[in-house]
Amino acid sequence: MSGAITSTPTVLRLREARNRMLDVLRLGETYPVRDLPVPNERLTVAFNDTAAIKVESSEKGADYGLRTKAGDAVGAIVKGAGDTVTLTTPPIRDDVTFTIHARAPSGREADLLATAGVKVGLDLSLLAIVLPEDGPSPRMLDYNAAVTVRLPSSQDGVDYRLVRFPAGDPAHPDDMTAAAQDDIISVGNQTVRGTGGPIDLSSKPLQADTEIRIRATKVFDAALARPPQTNILAIRLRVYVKANPDLVLTPEPGAIVDFQSAPKIKLAAAQSGVDYRAVLLRLPDAAFAQGAAAGPGLLAVPVPGQPDAIIRLPSLTADPSAVPQGFTVGADWQPGANADLRLALPQATADNVIAIAARKTHSTGTTSFSSWIWLRQMIAVLLRPNPKPGLSATVTLVGAATDGALTIAGGQPGVYYTPRTNPAVPNILPAYVHQRSADDAAANKGIGQIELEVDFAVTRNGQPPLPPSLDTGAVAVGTSWTIGAMMAQSRVGIDLPNPVVITAVPAAQLTAGLVDRGGVAHVTVPASAAGDSYALAQEGVPDDVPIGAARDGNGQTLDFASAAIANDTTLVLSATNKAPIPVRRRIRFPVAVRPDPSCPVRAADAAVASGNRTRILVDKSQLEMNYQLVVAGAPVGAAQPGNGDTIAFVTDPITATATFSVTATRLNPPAASATLAATATVALKQP
Repeated sequence: MSGAITSTPTVLRLREARNRMLDVLRLGETYPVRDLPVPNERLTVAFNDTAAIKVESSEKGADYGLRTKAGDAVGAIVKGAGDTVTLTTPPIRDDVTFTIHARAPSGREADLLATAGVKVGLDLSLLAIVLPEDGPSPRMLDYNAAVTVRLPSSQDGVDYRLVRFPAGDPAHPDDMTAAAQDDIISVGNQTVRGTGGPIDLSSKPLQADTEIRIRATKVFDAALARPPQTNILAIRLRVYVKANPDLVLTPEPGAIVDFQSAPKIKLAAAQSGVDYRAVLLRLPDAAFAQGAAAGPGLLAVPVPGQPDAIIRLPSLTADPSAVPQGFTVGADWQPGANADLRLALPQATADNVIAIAARKTHSTGTTSFSSWIWLRQMIAVLLRPNPKPGLSATVTLVGAATDGALTIAGGQPGVYYTPRTNPAVPNILPAYVHQRSADDAAANKGIGQIELEVDFAVTRNGQPPLPPSLDTGAVAVGTSWTIGAMMAQSRVGIDLPNPVVITAVPAAQLTAGLVDRGGVAHVTVPASAAGDSYALAQEGVPDDVPIGAARDGNGQTLDFASAAIANDTTLVLSATNKAPIPVRRRIRFPVAVRPDPSCPVRAADAAVASGNRTRILVDKSQLEMNYQLVVAGAPVGAAQPGNGDTIAFVTDPITATATFSVTATRLNPPAASATLAATATVALKQP
């Protein structure tokens, strides 16, 4: 409207009521109220379009119409009803100002004080909003999301579309030729025709931060012979798009890598302006879904010669800007450059799942901020067994072959080791190296996990279980075993590069297989091999008990002395080679103990009445012996085995002073006997 002063609706209503009263009472004739509001500032229409001019607070019964500057009436007359009335102009071809003419029911006429100006052209000041109107600010979008822009008051007959200018605004936005080069982001490159009211413009999926602009175009009827009109609305709508979560991740050199290798993760077409970080989750045993089929939340990793390894993927609900609990940083933030990006991971020492966080920096023009996401794809990198796992083997030799057992010690936790040779030995079970879980004690095996209804349990000292002993059957000296190693959960396997070779032990001998009680036995190796380390031990369960330090072979004779031997025992000479997988070859030497003639012998009674009996006691008896009581060269009663303590014999009735002796005889080969040096004399009591 013009700059004329208008009154408030309340004042206008009072004045209208006054005028009606004057008319009814015929106290005089009144003119139409002239200071009605005409809120049509900045009214712009396209060439040859009509305009709608609104008059607020119209008088009831009054007629309103439009007149040109020359005073000519144009358009239809509209009768007031006390509210807003709309006057429609004829097609507008030039800027024009209309006068609103009012005629009261009394016939009195007057022009309203306010005028209505209409401009011809595109209204570039229109308001536009991104829906929903109450959305967050700044407006963040997921990658490939679309937006809807609403024009609350579009121009009727004008076509609108969404565009963007990444390189800056065009020099001539009103040039139709330049408009043809627009980067159109309206879905389907379509336009939406204005209605004079609200219209919605939908965008294509957006992949980058975008300043949305709106191009308005008016195409005229051919009969008007007028070129199209176009321009860009002044409003700028910025939306910010998060990083692409659908990058393809590829492990290099593959999903299965060598122990202690340095794998990489390739991110295909990593975005410029986005930084990426890899986080690792070490896979516990429970993460492997043995026997399951691939499905949601499960990742299948092909394993050569075995079923796929099925892995339960973790749920990534944590803030991508932080490292989730249980994860570690595998590769810190690195920028993308619209090319493949490779993130180098630490040396591989365990099976891992890898997740990638993406951080995108956005600029508002005056400040910057970041958004974070997780890439949707997670991948697993599985480990081949350690080819040098610190494995060792033990066999016991009997002549030129083993005794049928092969004990595997050391090795990598969580790995099965299976020996094989040619010709193959059937039905050899693998040796498993127990793996304990530091994170989940309930996943550990062993007697320590037995809790239900336990009243009493006896365990050996130390965990985990003893090294496994495999039943291979007797195997000749010189046999070479290839050791297959397989990860217990993933079933990824290799053959260890170094074999287990059962080499011969130079001739060794026990200097004496029968020794005195408390004596020392010697084991000699006449021509010790320089490639072996030798040690003497006393055979025990579960482990041999070392006697002295190990000694390297030197081609000369090595002499190993035992500790003092009190009872029958077995000495073990071990020869351990210095191969990559050391093999300990055991040779057993049983050592027997002669009867000890120094065991004390005594009578329970020094004298007895004629015809009475007494007991003869032998202290410190030997376990491996049988003891026989003897008098006058004849045995008395039954023989008794030694018990390591005192044994007692009951004599026959004594009728004369008698001297008793005791003989000791070994129970087991080699045979040996002795008469104890001590005797016991029992006299008769004098009457």
